Amino acid sequence: MSTARRPLLAFVLLTFLISWTAWGVLAVLGVKPGINLGGVLWLLGGLGPPISAVVVTRMTDGSQSTRELLSRLLRWQVSWRWYGVAVLLPGVVVISTLIFDSQIRGMNTPFPAPEFALLFVGMIVASSVIGGGLEEIGWRGFALPRLQSSLDALTASVIIGVVWMVWHAPLFVVPGAVQTDLPVLPFVVQGIALAVVFTWLYNSTNGSVLLAVFLHGSFNAWVSTVWLLRADVDPVTLWIMAIVVCLIAIGLGVVYGTEHLSRNERQMI
Repeated sequence: MSTARRPLLAFVLLTFLISWTAWGVLAVLGVKPGINLGGVLWLLGGLGPPISAVVVTRMTDGSQSTRELLSRLLRWQVSWRWYGVAVLLPGVVVISTLIFDSQIRGMNTPFPAPEFALLFVGMIVASSVIGGGLEEIGWRGFALPRLQSSLDALTASVIIGVVWMVWHAPLFVVPGAVQTDLPVLPFVVQGIALAVVFTWLYNSTNGSVLLAVFLHGSFNAWVSTVWLLRADVDPVTLWIMAIVVCLIAIGLGVVYGTEHLSRNERQMI
């Protein structure tokens, strides 16, 4: 194995060690996450990627590189259109899914009350901070630019997507986790395609982890909205959503090319 790949392997191994240990204990105890030990273990598992990214960067590249990694989380000076993309693109995915579901099967979703908007904003913030958004320090901030140093953007995206989805595996047996109610295959297909979308956004914003965090939080919030408004979310709905995300990913590859998935050059370390 080349020296350049060793930090990536160390990152993946440490991430899985932290996350799978925490979630494994949670599954064995059978405790639902809340304001309890279960909540602490669930949160610790979710922080596996950022913790590992910081630890490995500090050990292999020193404090200056660690500061550079964390500075990408504060890289906010990008065009406002990218903020719109981060918040609204997941909405396009979800609304398109509901429209197709309605046309194909006649499945209707009640429209939320106006006051739901405030709750929705809170869901985006919560999802960005404790609901998965901070994972992006690891997946996009650490792993993606390293993979893109030797691979084209599409290949790097697919590799991260596969690892990302495998990383979620314990959550399918953790009481109270969203994944326990989801079929595995559409979740995995959607996640791998979504990794391509994240790469497009990351490269287009010159490596802004902050925008990746917003996209992650927004996607979780939009999907959670469907879960709240409908009691009949089933595999067909999830497959439709996965197909919509795949179509977007394919479109990005066609428009921007697989080498960089962006008008900008791909981000590399």
